[in-house]
Amino acid sequence: MNVYIQELKMSARSAIYWTIGMISLLAMFMVMFPIISKDAALMQQVLSKFPPELARALGLNTLDMSTLTGYYAFLFTYILLIGAIYAMKSGISILSEEIREKTADFLITKPISRTAIVTAKIMSTVTLLLLQNIVFIASAFIVSGIVSDKPFDKNVFMLINVTLLLVQLFFIAFGLLLSVIMKKIKTVLPITMGVVFGFFILQLLNQSLADEKLAYITPFAYFDTAQIIETASLKGNFIAVNLALIIIFTAFTYIIYNKKDIPSV
Repeated sequence: MNVYIQELKMSARSAIYWTIGMISLLAMFMVMFPIISKDAALMQQVLSKFPPELARALGLNTLDMSTLTGYYAFLFTYILLIGAIYAMKSGISILSEEIREKTADFLITKPISRTAIVTAKIMSTVTLLLLQNIVFIASAFIVSGIVSDKPFDKNVFMLINVTLLLVQLFFIAFGLLLSVIMKKIKTVLPITMGVVFGFFILQLLNQSLADEKLAYITPFAYFDTAQIIETASLKGNFIAVNLALIIIFTAFTYIIYNKKDIPSV
């Protein structure tokens, strides 16, 4: 419990900054929605000038930008990217920070098992992630209600937002696994950016090529916002794959960390 509370205190400020950044991006782009919705024909004309491959990659060919859910779905892609970077950074940091700051040997000499250490750190990160999502989703509903003078499907809107947490959990689990596999992590951000943008580029290729097999490789493809708007549901096969990978990554993290040699100061 002490490790859990300590991790919460240490990571809370970073979580607050990233949440403010996500909400700021949301507000900055959502205030433009009334203008875009009024000039929907002009917007459609501009989008028609895009090369078909680029339009598919960005999801512009399947989203109606004149509706709030369509416009939000397009914006949400970049909210998701920021959320994934934060989650990946957190996943890599929570176990590797002890080694980087040369305090790992001090921690493991305490009367607490390595399994308990990993559990406490994961719980603290997931707690902050849940709070971040609650605050962000509440803000998204408030901002959308302000900028839109027409009713929108709140169930679909909620489903789109829920995918943020599901994708973030994937990146936390993957970050945890990388942190115990890699022998030496000097800085977290370059690894985080490389991995997240690598998956994001795969998603752009997936949308451009429309290859369902490629969709299984990147978590950004598991929850297609255009499909969510059309069917008002999430695809069960991708939910299953996402949850399975989270469990596998987390299980291997426990196994490897319990056997790993922790360098002393």
